[in-house]
Amino acid sequence: MVQLGFRKPTNRVTQGGSLGPEFFKVGANATPAKMLPGIAVCKDTNDYSVKEYDGSGNSIGYLGYDEAAAVFKPDDIDTAYAADDEVPVHRGPGRRQMARLASGQSVVNGQPLKLTTDGYLAAATINGVVSVDESGSSTVSTGNDEVVADADETVDASGAAKKIWVITRK
Repeated sequence: MVQLGFRKPTNRVTQGGSLGPEFFKVGANATPAKMLPGIAVCKDTNDYSVKEYDGSGNSIGYLGYDEAAAVFKPDDIDTAYAADDEVPVHRGPGRRQMARLASGQSVVNGQPLKLTTDGYLAAATINGVVSVDESGSSTVSTGNDEVVADADETVDASGAAKKIWVITRK
């Protein structure tokens, strides 16, 4: 029987896309146990190192796996990188990407996702409240999240964090 829809590759974190990965080092402020393939990362202390996304800066992309040099490559996509490892980072919109959905989340195919603690994804809130401040000079939007990806499958991570395939927007 043919598998309908998107066909997940085995032991990979990306599929398709024309941009190759960029390479960085696992930074001094990274928590190595959290540096799993598929985790969103941000700049660490310098432009050539990354740490798990913590909300303190802009996300750079997602940790890769396939292109890592053998000396740095974890045993599988569920094993974290070590401190100072050279890691591939995938970035850009319109890519299929294996990411990680935060514990307590349950999302459906097509649902918008945002970044949350430690580089995990969570359901995004969109179409929140928009109001004008009292001076009438600016618009304030509350309850809207920055959408970084759309779920490419339905995943129930209500009990524990899980891998999820997404289509990136950023």
